[in-house]
Amino acid sequence: MRVIPRSPYLAASLLLLLGCNSSRNSPTEPGAGTPRPLPANFSILGSANSTASDGSTVSCLLELFFELSSVRPRESPGVYEYQAVHGGAIQRTVLDAAGDGISLWPHVHGDAVVRSIYPDRVEISIPGNAGTGSRFWTELSRMEGAFDSDVTATGGWTCAPFDIDEGGWVDNTHSASGGWELAPTQ
Repeated sequence: MRVIPRSPYLAASLLLLLGCNSSRNSPTEPGAGTPRPLPANFSILGSANSTASDGSTVSCLLELFFELSSVRPRESPGVYEYQAVHGGAIQRTVLDAAGDGISLWPHVHGDAVVRSIYPDRVEISIPGNAGTGSRFWTELSRMEGAFDSDVTATGGWTCAPFDIDEGGWVDNTHSASGGWELAPTQ
């Protein structure tokens, strides 16, 4: 009987080969399909509402406008990545059961990265919103959705608290879940 020496390198190589032989193509593997091109200008409009058990209500509006810096994306297998700028307004109103509360309506502007991912996903990253220490901005630092037609996409978002408690203004407890729609603009 002949004994074949066992090598940890052989086992690792076999596992690596098995992992590479997947029948599904990921967006970064060769063979992934072509993503959808994005319009040069588009908006994201959304809302989120909730009522807490204590009678407090949260209502939020999202009205963002995006302009691609170039209609020619950076391409990788299954992904089109666009640099963009965005601007608009977001509203968050929190009222207690008696109707007293706070309403904030910040106007926003900044850079964004927008990715169209095969077959029908869209991902929007707003780097300036990440790492602010506010759950509100962190939730808006990355939005994901899916195209539901050739030109529109929908996704979900959470309107989280601004995490403020200053000068009698408090917004640190209630969140609301909602949806948004991406559509081309003129």
